[in-house]
Amino acid sequence: MTTVIEAKRLVKIYPTRPPIEALKDFSLSVEAGETLGILGPNGAGKTTFIRIVLGILLPTKGVVSVLGVNPSLYPERVTQDIRFVPESPFLNKRWTLWENAHYWFTLWKAEWNQKMISDILEQFDLLKRATEPIRRYSRGMQQRAGLALALASNAPIIILDEPTLGLDVLGVQETLKILIDFKAKGKTILFASHDMGFVEKLADGIALVADGRVLDVSQVKEFRRRYGKEYIKLRYRLPGNPKEIVENTLFDEHLSEQILIDSVYKKGGTLLELSRSLQPLDVVVSSFLSDNK
Repeated sequence: MTTVIEAKRLVKIYPTRPPIEALKDFSLSVEAGETLGILGPNGAGKTTFIRIVLGILLPTKGVVSVLGVNPSLYPERVTQDIRFVPESPFLNKRWTLWENAHYWFTLWKAEWNQKMISDILEQFDLLKRATEPIRRYSRGMQQRAGLALALASNAPIIILDEPTLGLDVLGVQETLKILIDFKAKGKTILFASHDMGFVEKLADGIALVADGRVLDVSQVKEFRRRYGKEYIKLRYRLPGNPKEIVENTLFDEHLSEQILIDSVYKKGGTLLELSRSLQPLDVVVSSFLSDNK
């Protein structure tokens, strides 16, 4: 596969008093067509890394490339290849959505395809209000508008910072569906998010970041298997008791499913369900970060 974003041993020190070392030997790569979620606590270095990738910040040490180009030396090239949607999209609130679209497409030097833009605005349920000024939009609508314009411009790389912030449950589901569709078209997506359900459904892999360092990069399912705990769920009913009994037992190599099944039958019970499950991603991530402080 082709590496489209590559950071090697980045260090970023802000010259405050005292100096703040935001990134410490930070290395990360993103492959073409990959969707990678960056997870970590506030202050972990996620936003600093994204700004370096965009060419907004210069690293103190280390190198970064986007499609083989140094973003700090060739910011215009990177601008053509990447669309960035921050927590609060850069939209002029006095302008309509169409006016904002014309402004950004001109700045990006992106092809203006009226039908494709209209179709995407329709997907985000924004087309019917595209002639209204942005100031009339809710926070969630503004977030969707910024993402819609980024996707409509047909850039190969999308970078998102908290894409579900301000969205209601329906908005999150709609955004997830659209991003999955674009992912299937080969887009490369790099995003930072605290919404673990969103991360698990969208991301191919996750990068765990804390204290300016990359602690682990894994496929989502592999990460849960490697660091999470597995439970066996038993659901059964005992004679003379109509109420179902549910037990979740921590799995280990000495415990077989047959032992648990036999334990139910010895009580004269009727087994209704036996299934295995891993801990939720948010629990595993939280535990991993706590153990690696």
